[in-house]
Amino acid sequence: PGGRKKDRLVCRIDDKWVDLTNWRKAHPAGSHWIDAFDQRDATEVMHAFHSDKALGMLQRLPSARETDVPSKEVCPDVTPLQRNFRAFRAGLIKDGWFKRNYIVEAAQMASWGAMLALGIKLATTADWKYKLLSVLPIAIANSYAGWLAHDYVHGTDKFCNFFRNFGAVTAGLSTTMWCDKHNMHHAKTNEVGIDEDLPGGPALFVWPPTPENDKPWRKFQHLYLPLAYSLLFVVWRIDSLKVAWSRKIRHEQFCLAAHYALALAILPAPVFAGAVLLSGFMSATIVTVSHQNEDLMFEHEHDYVKNQFEATRDCRTSNPFSEWLWGGMQYQLEHHLMPTMPRYKYPALVPLVQKFAKENNIEYRASNELQLLKDNYMLYVDVARAPADPRARESASGLTI
Repeated sequence: PGGRKKDRLVCRIDDKWVDLTNWRKAHPAGSHWIDAFDQRDATEVMHAFHSDKALGMLQRLPSARETDVPSKEVCPDVTPLQRNFRAFRAGLIKDGWFKRNYIVEAAQMASWGAMLALGIKLATTADWKYKLLSVLPIAIANSYAGWLAHDYVHGTDKFCNFFRNFGAVTAGLSTTMWCDKHNMHHAKTNEVGIDEDLPGGPALFVWPPTPENDKPWRKFQHLYLPLAYSLLFVVWRIDSLKVAWSRKIRHEQFCLAAHYALALAILPAPVFAGAVLLSGFMSATIVTVSHQNEDLMFEHEHDYVKNQFEATRDCRTSNPFSEWLWGGMQYQLEHHLMPTMPRYKYPALVPLVQKFAKENNIEYRASNELQLLKDNYMLYVDVARAPADPRARESASGLTI
């Protein structure tokens, strides 16, 4: 009589189990985020992606009933590593590491503007050789605009909120599309079937697929890899338009329309197209090498901090220009641990993260850029030559990098 009790959606935040059943549909980023952490600890993710205002609302969330709290077999206790990380992060907040330096922000914006201006200057000359040469600085400027936008979208302060649509105006990338895709990559890094940054077909594979999901061209993937990488921004730009128009996000529609109107009014179409392809190749190369060769998570890792250390590798750049070009992505571990921290703080953070790793007996992984590029390419070679695996897991990704 009375029927079965309705299941409740609960998760643990700061050692408190809360009931999010009635909140899931109202979550601004979508109900899939709430569903992904049902009966799991969401503390690190909550603090990594939310503003102080959002964090202040935690006290308003209803406590879960004792009968709805999962067993330790389903959701283990918080580990010493997690507790030590929480103390580490709290100390950084207290010491002002997350505050922005507006002089540095202006310098970064200026360096992007100078590269773009150089490209426009070359592209608008009558000499075809200069037009051809202009593709390189415009491509670099497009990639760097992506790094700046990446920082602004992760940030939760007023400065970042003001520049939140910078990527839509300067690089044709929808903020909403980016958040939907990228934040889950942060929350469940290298988790097969969840992390869209792990290509599991049909174009690229980083682990052997099942015979049913295999493709005859997989054996050649290391040969067409540069072409696939160059399509990164083409795919993201198409996805951006789809998201902005299908969801009727008017301000993003306006920003994207302004981007294409300005770009095609100033640049010759072949130059613009060439720059998008070259920029895609550069950005895809940079963002893939930090994760794809590291541990793949075929089951959910309850310890968020352990997950980031095991799925991420830093890059040691070899010169100042490379340091600038990588746009902070060379400090991938620091970024995954502290995504709302301004990226120019990461170089100084590295020794502190290394010290934290040593004290907590967990490996800090880093390689020079050439070794990273070589290892990543050889991964595609090895998977191209490997037989299909009947036990393989499916990916959440297609061509998206």
